[in-house]
Amino acid sequence: MATDLLLYIGTVNGLYLAESEGNGFKARLLGLQGKGAIRFPVIIDHKEPRRFYAGTGLAGVWRSEDGGKGWREINEGLVYKEVWSLVQHPKTGALYVGTGPSSVFKSADGGDSWSDCEQLKSLPETIDWTFPRPPHVSHVKHLTLSEDDPMLIFGAVEEGWIIRSLDGGKSWQNLKEGVSIDAHTVYYMPDNPALLIATAGEGVYRSLDGGAHFEESATGLERRYMAQLVFHPARPRVLFTAAMAVPPPFWRRPEGADTAFYRSENQGLSWKRLSGGLPEYFTAASRALCGDAEEPDAFFAGMTDGTVWVSGDGGESFRQILGGLPQIGSIGVTHR
Repeated sequence: MATDLLLYIGTVNGLYLAESEGNGFKARLLGLQGKGAIRFPVIIDHKEPRRFYAGTGLAGVWRSEDGGKGWREINEGLVYKEVWSLVQHPKTGALYVGTGPSSVFKSADGGDSWSDCEQLKSLPETIDWTFPRPPHVSHVKHLTLSEDDPMLIFGAVEEGWIIRSLDGGKSWQNLKEGVSIDAHTVYYMPDNPALLIATAGEGVYRSLDGGAHFEESATGLERRYMAQLVFHPARPRVLFTAAMAVPPPFWRRPEGADTAFYRSENQGLSWKRLSGGLPEYFTAASRALCGDAEEPDAFFAGMTDGTVWVSGDGGESFRQILGGLPQIGSIGVTHR
Protein backbone atom coordinates (compact mmCIF):
# COMPACT_ATOMS: atom_id res chain seq x y z
CA MET A 1 0.00 0.00 0.00
CA ALA A 2 1.39 3.38 -1.03
CA THR A 3 2.68 5.57 1.81
CA ASP A 4 1.48 8.79 0.12
CA LEU A 5 -2.16 7.72 0.15
CA LEU A 6 -4.89 10.11 1.33
CA LEU A 7 -8.48 9.08 2.10
CA TYR A 8 -11.24 11.70 2.25
CA ILE A 9 -13.97 10.10 4.31
CA GLY A 10 -17.48 11.57 4.38
CA THR A 11 -19.51 10.72 7.46
CA VAL A 12 -22.87 11.58 8.99
CA ASN A 13 -21.08 14.32 10.94
CA GLY A 14 -18.20 15.85 9.06
CA LEU A 15 -15.42 15.17 6.57
CA TYR A 16 -12.28 13.37 7.71
CA LEU A 17 -8.83 13.07 6.17
CA ALA A 18 -7.01 9.80 6.77
CA GLU A 19 -3.28 9.61 6.05
CA SER A 20 -1.15 6.48 5.88
CA GLU A 21 0.86 5.88 9.03
CA GLY A 22 2.91 2.71 9.29
CA ASN A 23 0.64 -0.23 8.48
CA GLY A 24 -2.50 1.75 9.20
CA PHE A 25 -4.03 5.18 8.86
CA LYS A 26 -4.67 8.12 11.15
CA ALA A 27 -7.80 10.22 10.63
CA ARG A 28 -8.54 13.81 11.59
CA LEU A 29 -11.60 15.99 11.15
CA LEU A 30 -11.37 18.49 8.28
CA GLY A 31 -14.72 20.20 8.83
CA LEU A 32 -18.35 20.30 7.65
CA GLN A 33 -19.61 18.82 10.91
CA GLY A 34 -23.27 19.52 11.60
CA LYS A 35 -24.04 19.90 7.88
CA GLY A 36 -25.62 16.48 7.40
CA ALA A 37 -24.34 13.29 5.85
CA ILE A 38 -21.66 13.49 3.14
CA ARG A 39 -22.99 10.70 0.94
CA PHE A 40 -20.91 11.20 -2.22
CA PRO A 41 -17.10 11.35 -2.45
CA VAL A 42 -15.56 14.80 -2.21
CA ILE A 43 -14.52 16.13 -5.63
CA ILE A 44 -11.02 17.44 -6.28
CA ASP A 45 -11.34 19.99 -9.07
CA HIS A 46 -10.25 18.84 -12.51
CA LYS A 47 -7.79 21.77 -12.86
CA GLU A 48 -7.17 23.14 -9.36
CA PRO A 49 -5.97 20.36 -7.01
CA ARG A 50 -6.43 22.54 -3.92
CA ARG A 51 -10.07 23.20 -4.77
CA PHE A 52 -12.53 20.70 -3.28
CA TYR A 53 -16.31 20.37 -3.60
CA ALA A 54 -18.47 18.57 -1.04
CA GLY A 55 -22.21 17.88 -0.99
CA THR A 56 -23.96 17.74 2.37
CA GLY A 57 -27.26 16.27 3.44
CA LEU A 58 -28.56 19.43 5.13
CA ALA A 59 -26.55 22.41 3.88
CA GLY A 60 -26.09 21.97 0.14
CA VAL A 61 -22.72 22.25 -1.61
CA TRP A 62 -19.52 23.64 -0.07
CA ARG A 63 -16.20 24.56 -1.68
CA SER A 64 -12.69 24.71 -0.30
CA GLU A 65 -9.83 26.59 -1.98
CA ASP A 66 -7.11 25.31 0.36
CA GLY A 67 -7.34 21.53 0.31
CA GLY A 68 -10.12 21.24 2.86
CA LYS A 69 -8.85 23.57 5.59
CA GLY A 70 -11.62 26.12 5.07
CA TRP A 71 -15.05 25.81 3.45
CA ARG A 72 -17.57 28.20 1.93
CA GLU A 73 -21.20 27.53 1.08
CA ILE A 74 -21.94 27.79 -2.68
CA ASN A 75 -25.68 27.38 -3.03
CA GLU A 76 -26.85 30.25 -5.26
CA GLY A 77 -29.67 28.77 -7.36
CA LEU A 78 -29.64 25.43 -5.54
CA VAL A 79 -33.28 25.06 -4.55
CA TYR A 80 -32.80 21.91 -2.46
CA LYS A 81 -29.93 21.43 -0.02
CA GLU A 82 -30.36 17.71 0.57
CA VAL A 83 -27.45 16.55 -1.61
CA TRP A 84 -27.14 12.88 -2.55
CA SER A 85 -24.74 13.00 -5.52
CA LEU A 86 -22.15 15.44 -6.83
CA VAL A 87 -20.01 14.96 -9.97
CA GLN A 88 -17.71 17.02 -12.18
CA HIS A 89 -16.98 16.42 -15.83
CA PRO A 90 -13.22 15.77 -16.14
CA LYS A 91 -12.84 17.87 -19.31
CA THR A 92 -15.40 20.67 -19.19
CA GLY A 93 -15.42 21.12 -15.41
CA ALA A 94 -19.22 21.28 -15.33
CA LEU A 95 -20.68 20.28 -11.97
CA TYR A 96 -23.94 18.39 -11.46
CA VAL A 97 -25.78 17.85 -8.19
CA GLY A 98 -28.50 15.28 -7.51
CA THR A 99 -30.82 16.17 -4.64
CA GLY A 100 -33.87 15.20 -2.68
CA PRO A 101 -36.57 15.94 -3.69
CA SER A 102 -35.44 14.45 -7.00
CA SER A 103 -33.79 17.23 -9.00
CA VAL A 104 -30.55 17.81 -10.89
CA PHE A 105 -28.73 21.15 -10.82
CA LYS A 106 -25.84 22.20 -13.06
CA SER A 107 -23.03 24.72 -12.57
CA ALA A 108 -20.73 25.94 -15.33
CA ASP A 109 -18.79 28.34 -13.10
CA GLY A 110 -17.26 26.17 -10.39
CA GLY A 111 -20.32 26.26 -8.17
CA ASP A 112 -20.69 30.04 -8.02
CA SER A 113 -24.21 29.57 -9.39
CA TRP A 114 -26.52 26.66 -10.17
CA SER A 115 -29.30 26.18 -12.72
CA ASP A 116 -32.16 23.74 -12.34
CA CYS A 117 -32.35 20.98 -14.99
CA GLU A 118 -36.06 21.42 -14.52
CA GLN A 119 -37.41 19.27 -17.35
CA LEU A 120 -36.60 16.26 -15.16
CA LYS A 121 -39.51 17.14 -12.87
CA SER A 122 -41.96 17.18 -15.79
CA LEU A 123 -41.44 13.51 -16.69
CA PRO A 124 -44.78 11.69 -16.48
CA GLU A 125 -43.22 8.85 -14.48
CA THR A 126 -42.45 11.15 -11.54
CA ILE A 127 -45.94 10.46 -10.22
CA ASP A 128 -44.62 7.00 -9.31
CA TRP A 129 -41.34 8.16 -7.76
CA THR A 130 -41.29 7.56 -4.03
CA PHE A 131 -39.20 6.52 -1.03
CA PRO A 132 -40.08 4.01 1.70
CA ARG A 133 -39.53 6.32 4.68
CA PRO A 134 -41.98 9.17 5.32
CA PRO A 135 -42.52 11.68 3.78
CA HIS A 136 -41.90 9.26 0.86
CA VAL A 137 -39.96 11.78 -1.24
CA SER A 138 -37.53 10.34 -3.80
CA HIS A 139 -33.98 11.56 -4.44
CA VAL A 140 -31.32 11.34 -7.17
CA LYS A 141 -28.97 8.97 -5.38
CA HIS A 142 -26.30 8.70 -8.07
CA LEU A 143 -25.06 10.54 -11.14
CA THR A 144 -22.44 9.45 -13.66
CA LEU A 145 -20.92 11.31 -16.61
CA SER A 146 -19.27 10.25 -19.84
CA GLU A 147 -15.71 11.51 -20.25
CA ASP A 148 -16.02 11.27 -24.04
CA ASP A 149 -19.47 12.86 -24.33
CA PRO A 150 -20.01 15.85 -22.00
CA MET A 151 -23.73 15.90 -22.90
CA LEU A 152 -24.42 12.37 -21.63
CA ILE A 153 -25.67 12.04 -18.04
CA PHE A 154 -27.07 9.00 -16.28
CA GLY A 155 -28.66 8.95 -12.85
CA ALA A 156 -30.32 6.59 -10.40
CA VAL A 157 -33.47 7.69 -8.57
CA GLU A 158 -34.34 6.09 -5.25
CA GLU A 159 -37.05 5.08 -5.96
CA GLY A 160 -37.68 5.99 -9.60
CA TRP A 161 -35.62 3.78 -11.93
CA ILE A 162 -32.83 5.19 -14.15
CA ILE A 163 -32.73 8.65 -15.73
CA ARG A 164 -30.76 9.76 -18.79
CA SER A 165 -30.01 13.07 -20.49
CA LEU A 166 -28.42 13.26 -23.93
CA ASP A 167 -28.09 17.05 -23.96
CA GLY A 168 -26.33 18.07 -20.77
CA GLY A 169 -29.44 18.10 -18.59
CA LYS A 170 -31.80 20.10 -20.81
CA SER A 171 -34.11 17.12 -21.32
CA TRP A 172 -34.46 13.73 -19.64
CA GLN A 173 -35.81 10.24 -20.14
CA ASN A 174 -36.88 7.71 -17.51
CA LEU A 175 -35.43 4.26 -18.33
CA LYS A 176 -37.54 1.56 -16.72
CA GLU A 177 -37.56 -1.60 -18.80
CA GLY A 178 -36.12 -4.55 -16.90
CA VAL A 179 -34.61 -2.57 -14.00
CA SER A 180 -35.79 -2.20 -10.40
CA ILE A 181 -37.59 1.00 -9.39
CA ASP A 182 -35.34 1.04 -6.29
CA ALA A 183 -32.26 2.19 -8.23
CA HIS A 184 -29.06 2.94 -6.29
CA THR A 185 -26.32 3.56 -8.86
CA VAL A 186 -25.76 3.41 -12.62
CA TYR A 187 -22.49 3.27 -14.58
CA TYR A 188 -21.45 2.97 -18.19
CA MET A 189 -18.44 0.75 -18.87
CA PRO A 190 -15.31 2.73 -19.88
CA ASP A 191 -14.43 0.19 -22.57
CA ASN A 192 -18.00 -0.10 -23.90
CA PRO A 193 -20.29 2.94 -23.48
CA ALA A 194 -23.31 0.94 -24.69
CA LEU A 195 -22.99 -1.36 -21.67
CA LEU A 196 -24.61 0.00 -18.51
CA ILE A 197 -24.64 -1.60 -15.10
CA ALA A 198 -27.08 -0.49 -12.42
CA THR A 199 -27.30 -1.52 -8.79
CA ALA A 200 -30.53 -1.46 -6.84
CA GLY A 201 -32.21 -2.58 -3.66
CA GLU A 202 -32.93 -5.87 -5.38
CA GLY A 203 -29.67 -6.70 -7.15
CA VAL A 204 -27.60 -5.83 -10.24
CA TYR A 205 -28.89 -5.10 -13.74
CA ARG A 206 -27.08 -4.87 -17.10
CA SER A 207 -28.06 -3.09 -20.31
CA LEU A 208 -26.40 -3.74 -23.68
CA ASP A 209 -28.20 -0.93 -25.51
CA GLY A 210 -27.44 2.23 -23.57
CA GLY A 211 -30.23 1.76 -21.04
CA ALA A 212 -33.21 1.06 -23.28
CA HIS A 213 -33.49 -2.46 -21.82
CA PHE A 214 -31.99 -4.01 -18.68
CA GLU A 215 -31.70 -7.59 -17.46
CA GLU A 216 -31.03 -8.80 -13.94
CA SER A 217 -27.51 -10.12 -13.44
CA ALA A 218 -27.33 -11.70 -10.02
CA THR A 219 -25.55 -15.05 -10.49
CA GLY A 220 -23.50 -15.64 -7.34
CA LEU A 221 -25.10 -12.83 -5.30
CA GLU A 222 -26.65 -14.23 -2.12
CA ARG A 223 -27.39 -10.70 -0.93
CA ARG A 224 -29.27 -8.14 -3.01
CA TYR A 225 -29.35 -4.73 -1.27
CA MET A 226 -26.49 -3.25 -3.26
CA ALA A 227 -23.77 -0.70 -2.55
CA GLN A 228 -21.73 1.07 -5.24
CA LEU A 229 -19.56 -0.53 -7.91
CA VAL A 230 -15.78 -0.12 -8.13
CA PHE A 231 -13.96 -0.70 -11.40
CA HIS A 232 -10.47 -2.16 -11.68
CA PRO A 233 -8.57 0.62 -13.50
CA ALA A 234 -6.28 -1.77 -15.36
CA ARG A 235 -8.76 -4.58 -16.06
CA PRO A 236 -12.11 -3.10 -17.17
CA ARG A 237 -13.98 -6.40 -16.89
CA VAL A 238 -13.25 -6.65 -13.15
CA LEU A 239 -15.79 -5.06 -10.77
CA PHE A 240 -16.14 -4.97 -7.00
CA THR A 241 -19.22 -4.36 -4.87
CA ALA A 242 -20.84 -5.03 -1.52
CA ALA A 243 -24.36 -6.11 -0.71
CA MET A 244 -26.47 -6.40 2.40
CA ALA A 245 -28.98 -9.12 3.19
CA VAL A 246 -31.67 -6.64 4.22
CA PRO A 247 -32.51 -2.95 3.60
CA PRO A 248 -31.62 -0.17 6.10
CA PRO A 249 -34.64 -0.36 8.44
CA PHE A 250 -33.54 -3.88 9.40
CA TRP A 251 -29.87 -3.04 9.97
CA ARG A 252 -30.83 -2.31 13.59
CA ARG A 253 -31.77 -5.94 14.17
CA PRO A 254 -29.38 -7.94 16.38
CA GLU A 255 -27.80 -9.65 13.37
CA GLY A 256 -27.37 -6.31 11.60
CA ALA A 257 -27.02 -5.88 7.84
CA ASP A 258 -25.21 -9.18 7.14
CA THR A 259 -22.88 -7.62 4.55
CA ALA A 260 -20.81 -9.50 1.97
CA PHE A 261 -18.26 -8.33 -0.61
CA TYR A 262 -18.17 -9.54 -4.21
CA ARG A 263 -15.98 -9.46 -7.32
CA SER A 264 -17.00 -9.98 -10.93
CA GLU A 265 -14.50 -10.99 -13.61
CA ASN A 266 -16.95 -10.51 -16.50
CA GLN A 267 -18.48 -7.04 -16.06
CA GLY A 268 -21.27 -8.18 -13.81
CA LEU A 269 -22.49 -11.33 -15.53
CA SER A 270 -21.60 -13.35 -12.43
CA TRP A 271 -20.20 -12.66 -8.97
CA LYS A 272 -17.90 -14.37 -6.48
CA ARG A 273 -18.04 -13.71 -2.75
CA LEU A 274 -14.83 -12.41 -1.14
CA SER A 275 -14.08 -13.42 2.44
CA GLY A 276 -10.36 -13.32 3.22
CA GLY A 277 -9.71 -11.43 6.45
CA LEU A 278 -13.34 -10.33 6.84
CA PRO A 279 -15.60 -11.17 9.78
CA GLU A 280 -17.57 -14.35 9.22
CA TYR A 281 -20.71 -12.37 9.93
CA PHE A 282 -20.45 -8.65 9.11
CA THR A 283 -23.18 -6.83 11.02
CA ALA A 284 -22.23 -3.34 9.75
CA ALA A 285 -23.41 -2.18 6.31
CA SER A 286 -21.22 -0.77 3.58
CA ARG A 287 -22.28 2.71 2.46
CA ALA A 288 -18.98 3.66 0.79
CA LEU A 289 -16.79 1.83 -1.71
CA CYS A 290 -13.94 3.15 -3.82
CA GLY A 291 -10.83 2.13 -5.71
CA ASP A 292 -7.48 3.79 -6.38
CA ALA A 293 -6.46 4.67 -9.93
CA GLU A 294 -2.77 4.48 -8.98
CA GLU A 295 -3.07 1.18 -7.08
CA PRO A 296 -5.17 -1.00 -9.40
CA ASP A 297 -5.71 -3.84 -6.91
CA ALA A 298 -6.73 -1.59 -3.99
CA PHE A 299 -10.36 -1.62 -2.88
CA PHE A 300 -11.66 0.40 0.11
CA ALA A 301 -14.90 -0.04 2.05
CA GLY A 302 -16.38 2.34 4.64
CA MET A 303 -18.93 0.90 7.03
CA THR A 304 -21.84 2.13 9.13
CA ASP A 305 -19.93 1.20 12.31
CA GLY A 306 -17.23 3.78 11.48
CA THR A 307 -14.60 1.31 10.31
CA VAL A 308 -12.66 1.33 7.03
CA TRP A 309 -11.41 -1.85 5.40
CA VAL A 310 -8.97 -2.28 2.53
CA SER A 311 -7.92 -4.99 0.14
CA GLY A 312 -4.60 -4.48 -1.59
CA ASP A 313 -4.72 -7.66 -3.64
CA GLY A 314 -7.88 -7.38 -5.71
CA GLY A 315 -10.20 -8.65 -3.01
CA GLU A 316 -8.35 -11.81 -2.03
CA SER A 317 -7.83 -10.50 1.51
CA PHE A 318 -9.00 -7.54 3.61
CA ARG A 319 -7.84 -5.79 6.76
CA GLN A 320 -9.28 -3.04 8.92
CA ILE A 321 -7.27 0.20 8.76
CA LEU A 322 -9.51 2.62 10.67
CA GLY A 323 -12.18 2.59 13.35
CA GLY A 324 -14.01 4.91 15.69
CA LEU A 325 -15.34 7.29 13.03
CA PRO A 326 -18.97 8.38 12.73
CA GLN A 327 -21.10 6.36 10.33
CA ILE A 328 -19.38 6.52 6.93
CA GLY A 329 -21.20 7.58 3.76
CA SER A 330 -18.42 8.10 1.19
CA ILE A 331 -14.70 7.61 0.53
CA GLY A 332 -12.45 9.29 -2.01
CA VAL A 333 -8.81 8.39 -2.66
CA THR A 334 -5.92 10.53 -3.85
CA HIS A 335 -2.14 10.73 -3.46
CA ARG A 336 0.13 13.50 -2.20
